[in-house]
Amino acid sequence: MKKDEKNGLTRKTVRKINIDDVPKPDTSKSADESRKASMGDTKIFRDLPVNDGEEFEFHPDFDTMDFFEDALEPVDTIEKTTEKQNSGPELGDVRRKKKITVPEETDEIPEKTGGRRRVKKLRMTPEELEERKEVRKKRRSQNREILTITYVFAGLFVLMIGYFVYFNAFVSKDVINSAYNVRVNSFADTVVRGDIISSDGTVLAETLVDEAGNETRYYPMGRIFAHAVGTSEINQSGIELAQNFFMLQSNGNPILNALQDIRGEKNQGDQIMTTLNAGLQEAAYNALGGNDGAVIALEPATGRVLAMVSKPDYDPNTLIYDYEGIVGDEDNDSLLNKTTFGLFVPGSIFKTLTSLAYIRSGLNYNNYSYVCEGQINLGGDDYITCFDQTVHGEENFQDSFANSCNASFGNIGLKLKNNLLKDTCESLFFNKELPTDIMHTKSLFSLASDDTDWQIAATAIGQGHTQVTPLHMAMIASAIANGGNLMEPYMVDGIETAGGGRRVKKYLPESFGQVLSTEEATILGQLMESVVDYGTATSLSGYGYSVAGKTGTAEVSGRGDNSWFIGYAPAEQPQIAICVLVENDEGYYESALPVANTVFQTYLAQ
Repeated sequence: MKKDEKNGLTRKTVRKINIDDVPKPDTSKSADESRKASMGDTKIFRDLPVNDGEEFEFHPDFDTMDFFEDALEPVDTIEKTTEKQNSGPELGDVRRKKKITVPEETDEIPEKTGGRRRVKKLRMTPEELEERKEVRKKRRSQNREILTITYVFAGLFVLMIGYFVYFNAFVSKDVINSAYNVRVNSFADTVVRGDIISSDGTVLAETLVDEAGNETRYYPMGRIFAHAVGTSEINQSGIELAQNFFMLQSNGNPILNALQDIRGEKNQGDQIMTTLNAGLQEAAYNALGGNDGAVIALEPATGRVLAMVSKPDYDPNTLIYDYEGIVGDEDNDSLLNKTTFGLFVPGSIFKTLTSLAYIRSGLNYNNYSYVCEGQINLGGDDYITCFDQTVHGEENFQDSFANSCNASFGNIGLKLKNNLLKDTCESLFFNKELPTDIMHTKSLFSLASDDTDWQIAATAIGQGHTQVTPLHMAMIASAIANGGNLMEPYMVDGIETAGGGRRVKKYLPESFGQVLSTEEATILGQLMESVVDYGTATSLSGYGYSVAGKTGTAEVSGRGDNSWFIGYAPAEQPQIAICVLVENDEGYYESALPVANTVFQTYLAQ
């Protein structure tokens, strides 16, 4: 044993031998032993020191070696041998090597590994450690990015699958039922088109099949439901168009349907149950008489369309023969459903919107006072006059509404600032699509901040550039009747199998939400009640039920005036809301009142 004075380590003595003096391996040994023994013939093993059985450690003294010149490198030890070998001439235990860089040593204690001693671990410089940390950090960052992308795509995949399931279960039929999908009609090759039924059980449309298998679409009520029900063979419109797909589906007994298919016979299509009241529709149709115009009635609490009449009309049973003559006449608008697609100047029924804007203005409408002299001067020769230049005298806000005073509402319109009237109208769907699946056109409102006082005042009384549909005005009356909550209008209550055996689909009422606050709806309701109590619609009082409403007369350039009425009844617990339009009438607003009265009486008596 020798002690290294410099390092303070005790070294064991190692006897060096010459490998050439080691006896040659026995050729009879196993292949594995032969392979190990043959390694001694190589130069690298010939130059290594050999342990003759004693334990040893090799501790090179790097401090005494010059690595930057032609330095000497200690040769590593070989595995311990189990047999004692003959000693021979000593070989040098070092050999020449080009200069190398030796890392620093750590202070860790040597440990045995697999029967061999690992002397010491190498220590990395701070720069190398920092570099390794950066590499690991970068790898972790890259892994995080990969995981994020993986999760995103997995989430998108799940959402896509979920949407496909939702689409097939709830949306697909409505998409297929689109009016633009002309391929739906191909279902008629295997299905007899289903019937259309009113809410009181009246057949509104059916398909007659003769012995030869020829089909004819028949409308028992004829012109009365022409626009509401529409037609299927030519100028497809109304419910015939909106529910086209569902009437060409057969959800009856699947076994019977399969047998019909095998025999090459058509199955009977499902029937459409509408919200339309046949008795009320007929009463409104007859009340309108020979006048052109429109009547639409809604149930405020649900949005169900109770009646829909438009004139002039046509006979759906003969339209296939009359169509060319109708479209060839530019003045014939009998194919137009005026309740949903007709645009008209609203006249004084628009004062309901002006009143709402005034209530929202923050001005003290309770203290409003105006002295009507039959007209209001708006500068120079510009005037707005009351109906028949009636002088109403001193009025408050409610009196102005009840008397439909143009001068007073022209004055109110001038008090509204910062596009308040426009904002109010747009909050009630002017220049926007109405919240309903019923096909319609948008009502229009136009008023700029730099318009003249006359234009502002004219707009406030319902003239100017404003145009509305009867459906839209009926929805506003319905929202007021329902405490400001607007129910979305709909015309189909459900779908049943042929003969009403089983319900296939049920349509439920849907609320759009509060378009008016409860307070606003209450104030407008009180104003509308005053119209019937002592204003322009007193002819509607005295029938055993209360009515709230607003009359209107719209001046149409080059034509006669249009008479309007919007309202609801009973005023305390509204069951029906209505809009009536009578075109080209000389009776002014009074012409619409008898029609409204007939509709109210018929429905409330049922």
